[in-house]
Amino acid sequence: MNREYEFTLVTKGELQEAEKTKVLEGYEAVLTNAGGEILRKDDWGMRKLCYPIKKSFRGGYSHYKLASTPANIAEAERLIRIDTNILRHLVIKVADEVNVDERKVELSSEAATKSEVR
Repeated sequence: MNREYEFTLVTKGELQEAEKTKVLEGYEAVLTNAGGEILRKDDWGMRKLCYPIKKSFRGGYSHYKLASTPANIAEAERLIRIDTNILRHLVIKVADEVNVDERKVELSSEAATKSEVR
């Protein structure tokens, strides 16, 4: 059973764009395993951290809205604890059940209204 999650990763600021993409693609593969699906992916870019984390003063933020299984989330968190390229992560369970097609339509309409306002 897929649940809806928000998944945020902060990567080291010293990573090159190609390295960061490779790291993120690895986690995307884990999260989409066994029927999981990424509903929306946002790259929030490089930002200055409020305090140094593992001697890094900058971090690259990536945010995902996804439908995945609890086992996929647990595996991703296990890998994050080992990975030295990830400074911080945050996982929030949004809903216990999700209709992927309806949720994609909702997220695209939200993005359209936000772009109109700006």
